[in-house]
Amino acid sequence: MWSGTVGLVNGQHKYLTAETFGYKINANGVALKKKQQWSIEPFPLNSASNGASNGNGLDELAELEIVALKSHLGCYLEVDNFGNVICENKERSEGARFIINICVMSNEKGVSSIYWAFRNISRGYYLGATGDGMTCCVAKQPQSRAELWHVHLVPARGATMFALKSVGRKRYARTQAVESSQNGTNNKPSEPVEEQVQVDATTPWGSETLFQFKYYESGRYALLTSTCKYLTSEGNCIEFKGISSTNGSNGSNGVAAKIAGFTNGSSPAASNTSALPPAECLFTIEYHGGFIAFRDINGRYLAGTGRSSVLRTRSNNVSRDELFTFEEAPIQIALRAGFNNKWVSVKQGVDLSANQNEITTQFETFQLQYDKGNDTWHILTKDGNYWALGAASTIQASSRDEKSGLHFKLKWNDDGTCSILLSSDPGASEDDMKWICNRKSGQLCIGTSDPVKFYLMFRNRTSLNLRSISASGFIGLKGPGSGKLESSKTSPDSIKVEYCSAEGVGDSDDDAPFSCCFFKMPVNNKYWSIVDAGSVACDSSSPTCAQRWVMELRTGSCIAIRAYETGSYLTLTGQGAIQVSNVASKDATLWEF
Repeated sequence: MWSGTVGLVNGQHKYLTAETFGYKINANGVALKKKQQWSIEPFPLNSASNGASNGNGLDELAELEIVALKSHLGCYLEVDNFGNVICENKERSEGARFIINICVMSNEKGVSSIYWAFRNISRGYYLGATGDGMTCCVAKQPQSRAELWHVHLVPARGATMFALKSVGRKRYARTQAVESSQNGTNNKPSEPVEEQVQVDATTPWGSETLFQFKYYESGRYALLTSTCKYLTSEGNCIEFKGISSTNGSNGSNGVAAKIAGFTNGSSPAASNTSALPPAECLFTIEYHGGFIAFRDINGRYLAGTGRSSVLRTRSNNVSRDELFTFEEAPIQIALRAGFNNKWVSVKQGVDLSANQNEITTQFETFQLQYDKGNDTWHILTKDGNYWALGAASTIQASSRDEKSGLHFKLKWNDDGTCSILLSSDPGASEDDMKWICNRKSGQLCIGTSDPVKFYLMFRNRTSLNLRSISASGFIGLKGPGSGKLESSKTSPDSIKVEYCSAEGVGDSDDDAPFSCCFFKMPVNNKYWSIVDAGSVACDSSSPTCAQRWVMELRTGSCIAIRAYETGSYLTLTGQGAIQVSNVASKDATLWEF
């Protein structure tokens, strides 16, 4: 069942807000900041099983659509016995139950918009807002925009990239290269297409199974692949190079600022609309039975269709095939040994050896599972085998049980490599752990000295959405035509990772040796560089003049980033500036990605 963090935008383009002091609730927010964020939690009735009536006239499917709304203060929105909307209790009560109804409203031009309406179960009235921004619950039916809300999804912390799973097909969506001859639809001539999205993956393995969403005005979304291509309603993936129009003062995505009607003091009509992708790339989201559906401008819903299960819109009705869930995807990596420039592989069987010149998703890609309690990692193969201790102190991918697998810690070196400590005891101190070492054949083994230095490549994080763990905003461009970066964006501007060697420029070949990487932002097609006083900008037109970076994986969702040449870490200052600073490793800013 889906749950997530959202902002709720009413008909006056204002956000539902929980004030920090006094537990006051209003609908006066002009941008999505911390006070405007609400967590939607499933909160079904305690009904009897076997279809027994719950006393509220709700069937089993409708009951799955009952939720509670929790503010950033951890308090639940509820309606008291007198019909007042309050948000001051940290425990859920009967008055905190709302059922989500999906409503369609057309404007004077006949263009339909999708809204969510929240009906309080105990009172039977809909959550709304008056003209002065006061919240109320007095309407029996959502008769005007006062009771209708657009939903602004907030990417989950540490999980801006997610796996998209079909409820009906029980398969994951993935991008897939297709021949142009397969692309003809509706008796139209086929056009060359590089990628389609198909719902046929049994596990979320590889970058092709990761997606992200981007919010635009009127509650519309674009669904992006891990390579920052936009999904169309026909299932194709296209490039879009729109420059986001942002307003750094309000911490909002510029297009979202247009919704609120505040873009540098101008009216919404004066806002820049060039950042909108094509209409066929825009969807609204609906909540059905605890899951999410995507609706296009023609009122049709995304679903896997045909023999190839292409993800495209087809039906005007919602069934299980049109419902999806967002699942967090663990990190997947490849390791290149520094002593022979070979990739670690299990191609030869269960033994782990650095002996391959090329990377495959089957044998040279491994998944990391973070053990937060012990600050250690488990490593496993695509087949689900954990790295474990083998005969003669070797390391083998031979365990099907996480508990019998080894625990690992990554220790980062000054040259951008990492050495790996291991132990069978999850609570072992670093002094009691041993190193991953190697034999002359390249086979990995356990030792106490001369550890292998590995270059770590992210395999399913080909693009990043960076947000400091101490801030609520994402990194993005400050304004159209500007290379300056800000850290208060509601919606992230994605950053492509291009691995490279210290001697040359970027190399698009994943199999090529590398020691560092470039950061490139598709929103302006430029690279990160260091400018005056250590500030970081996205203004370099080519890798030749760009800054090289090293990413250090610290936790299950956080990395530290440092400049390759100087070793200075990318930091977020108290004033919100993004710059490189000469700080100790333990004091480096950690970035969710």
